[in-house]
Amino acid sequence: MLKDWFELFVAHNFVLDALVYPLVYQHIDRKLAELGGPVVSMLTRFQTEWYADHAKWVDATIKIAAAESPENKAQLSAWFKAWRARATDALAPIAQQALGADAQTAMKAVTDQLDARAAKAGLAL
Repeated sequence: MLKDWFELFVAHNFVLDALVYPLVYQHIDRKLAELGGPVVSMLTRFQTEWYADHAKWVDATIKIAAAESPENKAQLSAWFKAWRARATDALAPIAQQALGADAQTAMKAVTDQLDARAAKAGLAL
């Protein structure tokens, strides 16, 4: 159980959401649309729109915290690296089950997006 609220913020809001939302609501949604039409996309439009706004706020929070001190940047970067590794390991089987041969490409795309956000927020990769 995490006791540091800001580590939980990094793990959940910055890392996990940044991997889950694009994986599910872009890559897996695209696959479902190929199989059965746009029904799922219509039902999940809110989640996609909410995530776009939420990510802006999360990124700004991380950027401000990382810029406050070298110690903050180092701690945030360490949390980011640790949770990114755990989250990608946890999501890989889900991507494989849902996307089959396209799973690695999708996982690379979402982790590349996350890494770009982290670098822009000032974290060390």
